[in-house]
Amino acid sequence: MNITTPPPAPLRLLANETGWQIRLYLRDRAATFFTFAFPLLVLLFWSRQSWQDVLSATAFVAALALAMAAYAGLAMGIASAREVGLLKRLRSTPLPMVVHIAARVAACALLGTFALILTLGLGAFWLGLSLSLSNFAGLLPGLVLGFAALGSWGLLVGSLVRTANAASYLVNATLFPLFLLSVAAQRGMLPEWAAALTPLLPLQNLALLIQTAIKGDGMLLHPLLTLLCWAALGAVVAARRLSRPL
Repeated sequence: MNITTPPPAPLRLLANETGWQIRLYLRDRAATFFTFAFPLLVLLFWSRQSWQDVLSATAFVAALALAMAAYAGLAMGIASAREVGLLKRLRSTPLPMVVHIAARVAACALLGTFALILTLGLGAFWLGLSLSLSNFAGLLPGLVLGFAALGSWGLLVGSLVRTANAASYLVNATLFPLFLLSVAAQRGMLPEWAAALTPLLPLQNLALLIQTAIKGDGMLLHPLLTLLCWAALGAVVAARRLSRPL
């Protein structure tokens, strides 16, 4: 008599795969450095500069920390999996592709949130930023939409390029200029025509939502809607790309 073992439940599969993806992420020294250590170093550097707005500086660096996991982490992770043929081989295994992708997203969401909390903690410990646990709940809508916007475009970038190096170049060519543009706009260093475009940037809106949540001023509708539009567009295009053999 043949005894067949029932397949694991989808949630159990997702939890197990998420755990593996977190371990693989943390084994990558470069990814770990740029997700956790690099934002802290940027914040420490800024603490020595003339910008005295501690809340703005911490919020922008916290947004960068989340972006390093959501955008850079997913882009280079998917591209690396494509480069070694992992995604093709995965289609012949019992693990559904959607579970694998969801586990990558969940792992980056958890790691990015932890990196953001570390950055806010450093802002409170080193720069004297006033944090209240009661305001952390107000961070949730902004973090969810911010990660969705950045993560969906990370998946899209990873599906467009064939190697991890190419993904790294594309991430560096887009993420850091957008970050610097957002910071320059916050400090009033851009011409009027450029400053008019910055309210459309995802990092700018995520940092603004982090600031308002920490101050306890509630949620701003425009940044939420902007991030929602970025997330929806990125998710639609990324889902179409990832549904094809890569």
